Amino acid sequence: MSLRTVDRPLDHSSRLIAHERQFLANNYAPVPVMVERALDCYIWDADGNRYLDFMSAYSAVSHGHLHPRLVAAAQQQLGQVAVASRAFHSKGLGPFVEKLCAMTGLDQVLPMNTGAEAVETAIKAARRWGYRIKGIAANQAQILVARGNFHGRTTSIIGFSSEPEYQRDFGPFTPGFRHFDFGDIASLDAAYTSDCCAVLVEPIQGEAGIIVPPKGYLRALRQWCDEHRVLLILDEVQSGLGRTGRLFAFEHESIRPDGLILGKALGGGILPVSALVGTNELMNLFNPGSHGSTFGGNALAAAVGLEALRVIEDEQLVERSALLGAHLMRRLSQMHAAQPDLIVAVRGLGLWAGVDINPEVATARALVERLAERGVLSKETHETVIRFAPALTISRQALDWGLDQFEATLAEFSTEQVASKQVALNHAAPNQSAPKFKADMGSPAEAAQLLMSPPDHFEVSYTINPWMDPATWSANGDQLRQDARQGWQRLRAAYQRLGAQIHIQPAAADLPDLVFTANCAVVLDGKALLARFRPIERQGEEIHGRRVFEQLKARGAIESIHQMPNGVFFEGAGDALWDTSRQMFWLGYGQRSSLQARDTIRQLYATETVSLRLIDPRFYHLDTCFCVLSGGEILYFPAAFDDTSRQIIRALGGDRLIEASEQDATHLGVNSVCLGKDMVMGYCSDALGAQLERHGYRVTRVELGSFNRSGGSAYCLTLRLDRRSGVADRIVQVAQAA
Repeated sequence: MSLRTVDRPLDHSSRLIAHERQFLANNYAPVPVMVERALDCYIWDADGNRYLDFMSAYSAVSHGHLHPRLVAAAQQQLGQVAVASRAFHSKGLGPFVEKLCAMTGLDQVLPMNTGAEAVETAIKAARRWGYRIKGIAANQAQILVARGNFHGRTTSIIGFSSEPEYQRDFGPFTPGFRHFDFGDIASLDAAYTSDCCAVLVEPIQGEAGIIVPPKGYLRALRQWCDEHRVLLILDEVQSGLGRTGRLFAFEHESIRPDGLILGKALGGGILPVSALVGTNELMNLFNPGSHGSTFGGNALAAAVGLEALRVIEDEQLVERSALLGAHLMRRLSQMHAAQPDLIVAVRGLGLWAGVDINPEVATARALVERLAERGVLSKETHETVIRFAPALTISRQALDWGLDQFEATLAEFSTEQVASKQVALNHAAPNQSAPKFKADMGSPAEAAQLLMSPPDHFEVSYTINPWMDPATWSANGDQLRQDARQGWQRLRAAYQRLGAQIHIQPAAADLPDLVFTANCAVVLDGKALLARFRPIERQGEEIHGRRVFEQLKARGAIESIHQMPNGVFFEGAGDALWDTSRQMFWLGYGQRSSLQARDTIRQLYATETVSLRLIDPRFYHLDTCFCVLSGGEILYFPAAFDDTSRQIIRALGGDRLIEASEQDATHLGVNSVCLGKDMVMGYCSDALGAQLERHGYRVTRVELGSFNRSGGSAYCLTLRLDRRSGVADRIVQVAQAA
């Protein structure tokens, strides 16, 4: 179903647009859509038509329109005080700037309102540093700026723009700026003089057309600045706060600037909030009277800004941007390959992309307006580039729908379109012309290397989850132990019938839960990250597990062994589920594993992660309520997660989610192993079995009731050793056009 939900004449919008033009200065050329209201990723015009917003106000609405938490924060603050000026202290300002320092890794904040104001603040700070710290002669300081830059529209800023139209008839301009070529370190040497105090640059040039510099450029730029005793000031007004798939674009290359300019998304799409964040050496140069703003750092801005930062963390918008951004770039690259005469190049990072249009075939503006007719809003830049920057809250399903409309729009303009390439427009049947998942459907006989541990000493002798009842176990201990041995043998045989190779971890006395090998580590790309158990009862397994993995390494089954930092709990593949289709880890926390485990996993495996909070003690590991299937489907039990985690699952899972019933979940049916098209399950209701079969899976049921008494089933009893991430295939940054 099209998002254009109301089919009636646009007379009302047309009248409103005409009225606006009568009294409004002509400094913009808007797409002819009269916005009346908006919510999350959607906009409604004055005629009731709904649009998918692929622009998000130049990244100012990264949280989505009117995010309920941000609206609530604003309303609460408006009931107290909005603006009192910096003439007095403000109760909410301290927590806001403290949070901003913590997230940036810098020391101090000078809050402003608009991005251009923050840039002007940075210019003043850099010059004062040049005079007072570097010793540049008075009024001789030079700041190096990139050609193609866009830092705002004040007279000082347009004075160092390389775009003639921005400067026409607005001079004279402020001196003290020298140009270099963006992405070219050698050009800095040509521009440098001993009077240079700073390099001011966007990590990715947004207004220029989402120009992504060569890999390693920011790292080389940081080194160049250090060698020449020059400040590095990064303008991340557009690229910051999750837009590129990292909290800040500079994190892609593990550097730290001396000064960081933020804006747009910092105000959560509610009001203008900006800031210069910097080191003590830079920021200590300000003194009372040296700079200021009546509205900068006001109570309302601080309240909304702080909540905007918290929402980014709580809803994992950075992680969502990385994952959905990779998907966005894959699909745009496929469109480029399919229509090379129309699309000249595709560039981007995270949920931020630029598509170069061949002006001999169509103008970017014409495509943008036709796309709006299909219910998707975007904007052109420099007449030849269409930019996409949807809200970071967008779902995969909505993203695909919008991309389907773009593909259909391209087809209309293409001189080579044929009927076989026409794109379906039905929302319920999105485009299938390009693969949207990287499936893991290979032969298990070739792939599955599994680690299991026999239940020689398995019993329930302590309680660390609601499933465990030592008294009930002891009353039927002999029978339950026999059932466990038989069930384990059946599970092993099932794997072997499917072609898997089984590696054995020897059992050990006094370690009854050693049988649950999924908890001892997670293995990807030959790297084993060992568990660090929270319950004292299981901590003895750590030494035993290390010995086993050292033996596996000696045999060549794994390549390296790693461990979590002290104080960070992690229970292996039970709380770290690799998703080949989405090229990411799903992580569980809140019961056994620490949220901080994600940092080590990201660094070790160089992959994206999303963390899901478990709230039901019965589902103490992620694997008890969440199973990733080889075709990209996800079997999960929604009630095991908090609201935010459920929203994330739905946003990233799209139409490939399979909800387990209470019956299947409480019989640990979700705790299953998927090998190619085969599902090995300790329990599966007839309804779930039929649903899995409709998705093309064969179900093998293995009775594992004794292990259920400890809260485990097929997945818990199994650790896969041979998963590969395909990191090389996951690089989504597309090279710039020659």
